[in-house]
Amino acid sequence: MQDTTVSGPHYASDSAGFTYPRFARRPRRRANEDELLAQVLITSWSLATGRTLRPGVAPELLTEDELISFWADDELAVPSPAGA
Repeated sequence: MQDTTVSGPHYASDSAGFTYPRFARRPRRRANEDELLAQVLITSWSLATGRTLRPGVAPELLTEDELISFWADDELAVPSPAGA
């Protein structure tokens, strides 16, 4: 007779039975982590520069020019004095 463990009314498993892989949910969590990181970076840059992205449009749908004008660093665009 096999050893059967029941952890709830709808869950039963044999001790030698199939175990669900833990990595099955990682891609979904990874996508959420990437979205959170993007949101943090966009918000931080908006606060630092006063620039905003077009509201109601996902960042991946913005034009190249919109992204360049949002992320451009004004300090890098201005040449520094030769003596500095």
